[in-house]
Amino acid sequence: MVIPAFIAFLFSISTTGALPRSSLEPIFDAASAATFAEALAVEFPSRVPGSEGAVEAAGWYRETVASLGLRTEEDVWTADLADLGTVELRNIVSVVPGRSQDSIVLVAHRDNAGAEQELGENASGTATLIELARGFAAQDIGPDPLPEHTLVLVSTDAGAYGGAGAARFVGESPLTADAIAVIVLDDLGRGRPRLAIAGDDPVSPARTLVRTAAARLTEEVGVTPTLPSIPRQLVDLGVPFALDEQGRFLAGGLSALTLTTADGVGGGAAPEMERLGQLGRATEALVSSLDGVGGAFRTPDSIFFADRAASGWTARLTLILGVVPFALGIVDLIVRGRRRGLPFAPALRAQRARLGIWAFGGLLVWIGALAKILPTGEPLPLPPYAEFFEARPLFGVLVLVGAFVLGWLVMRRQLVPVASAAPDERLAGFVVALAVLGVVAVGLAVFQPYALVFVLPSLYAWLWLPLEGRLAVRLLLLLTGLAGPVIGLLLLGRELGLSLPDTTLYVVGLFSVGYLPVGSALLGLAWAAAATQIGALALGRYAPHAAGVERPPSGPLRRSLARRR
Repeated sequence: MVIPAFIAFLFSISTTGALPRSSLEPIFDAASAATFAEALAVEFPSRVPGSEGAVEAAGWYRETVASLGLRTEEDVWTADLADLGTVELRNIVSVVPGRSQDSIVLVAHRDNAGAEQELGENASGTATLIELARGFAAQDIGPDPLPEHTLVLVSTDAGAYGGAGAARFVGESPLTADAIAVIVLDDLGRGRPRLAIAGDDPVSPARTLVRTAAARLTEEVGVTPTLPSIPRQLVDLGVPFALDEQGRFLAGGLSALTLTTADGVGGGAAPEMERLGQLGRATEALVSSLDGVGGAFRTPDSIFFADRAASGWTARLTLILGVVPFALGIVDLIVRGRRRGLPFAPALRAQRARLGIWAFGGLLVWIGALAKILPTGEPLPLPPYAEFFEARPLFGVLVLVGAFVLGWLVMRRQLVPVASAAPDERLAGFVVALAVLGVVAVGLAVFQPYALVFVLPSLYAWLWLPLEGRLAVRLLLLLTGLAGPVIGLLLLGRELGLSLPDTTLYVVGLFSVGYLPVGSALLGLAWAAAATQIGALALGRYAPHAAGVERPPSGPLRRSLARRR
């Protein structure tokens, strides 16, 4: 069943042609762009959203573009950002009319994280946007340039703080209705070029857009731009996460990608004029190629290889069908267990207690957000250089962790083994925990198929545990089942430049701000509850709830309610 789907996935891998290069050679002036970048960075070194420097930088950009003969419109609003609180933000939009109402959108964020913070700087992207605008400004001699498509140039705010400006433009601007593609420019002045393609939803930019961008960059720079690795793409699709601004546009149904040279989350070094010129010309050539397109690009989910791509539906089908044998096996185990008379009731109560413990942990995260211990604000990705990670609220986090440990100790009293569990009791515990894993897997298959990459290792590794008596092998199987989430955290941490503990805290922060959905949190907590029961069984520390007593004594919650009556 899985093999035919995997074969279909392999057959879906194909090359995608790039759009032809325009006969008009780019006129991008690297020296002029470098001058704009230096002026912005030197005159306004700190452009933190909502600050006086940010307001002055917005005025500088508006005046600079207006001096080219282009009209600008300013969108001012307030937003609650996780690291800054409620601040006033500004998007500045310029439109170059074309023969068609369909538009190509060029985006660069104008803000940064402060003069002392190198990461998040994008003076080079803003300068490139201005220089591209200059190429379409009114000419002193000869006719004014008139592109086939309307060009929309957007200088966004809070791009260094989760892309609030991009989210605002997607959600509020009528100009997005006719957009065929979006190109985001971020940190263009140094290093090898790369393309960022992740979205806030499990979607991808159109293959032709990605291939054309790669072709134009290769022609100008002489090296092929890097794409995220296959594991990184699966992680980003499994738990949709995009730090760059293209993620907001992809979530809005627009085919978008970010063109950058940063190896991580932005950089602060001054741009190299040669590299800035190469990438500026590549962007101009990409716009010229897109200008000949007749319709909008779509946003299917795809898996990108070096010069090929695979259809996302075949990947999803392979993952979904990977759950079927496990689910059928668990149903068979439950039926056989009932015929054998396995003591399922105490095992169910033990699993319910562990679900309660992890639900209590989820409640503590919500309380931590209300108490401002954990980040709150707009549902946007957190900047990894946020103050929350630089100066952790250690006391508050320790209080939350202490409360969770205390709750675990209270609930654990009913789960402490007073004697070795009987073989039937152990088998019942395994069947119940594996059934919960099956429910989680089916839920993911329905609502978030790509997230199965985190769960499938645990399904099939832990399925062998009831048959294995050697402790070393049980430990190996237990660790193999944990590999999915751990590898996902490691890949995310590498992308963000965070350690494993900080990455775990970062993911918790994504839930506390509402960037990741509650449904994912509930399924994750259910998986953790099943994993803890599996772990207790694998380590020989399992006991049925209340030692298997059919009418177990009241727990702390029921005793408390009884006293109030």
